[in-house]
Amino acid sequence: PSRPMQLVRELIQQIITKAPVDTNRIYITGLSMGGYGTFDAIERYPDLFAAAMPVCGGGDTSKASSIAHIPMWIVHGSEDPTVNPLNSLDMLQALMKAGAHPGFTLVPETGHFSWLEAYNNKLAIEWMFRQRK
Repeated sequence: PSRPMQLVRELIQQIITKAPVDTNRIYITGLSMGGYGTFDAIERYPDLFAAAMPVCGGGDTSKASSIAHIPMWIVHGSEDPTVNPLNSLDMLQALMKAGAHPGFTLVPETGHFSWLEAYNNKLAIEWMFRQRK
């Protein structure tokens, strides 16, 4: 893992150690490079997170079977000029091929700012907080 990813993992572990954390309800989300980071984190630590919401990102499709058990809601803008929506679509297809049933929102007429839709979507946020390992 990259140094930032190592630091994120260490921070999560430190918080688990020092605070009353329900380890069955640890969620991850990120947008743009953080969307890539979300996929990277769940690929590296597939037993840590109860759910994930990558937004306008992408991941390693060859690792889809190792993360197919993680509830996921993928969000991307259909007209994103910064991160190609095919990156999210490729992950969606790989996850479904691996037996997963991820949520997916391709936000119409939206560029890179799809996180506005993702994080203002009450249904998606409520869905995430219902997930448990």
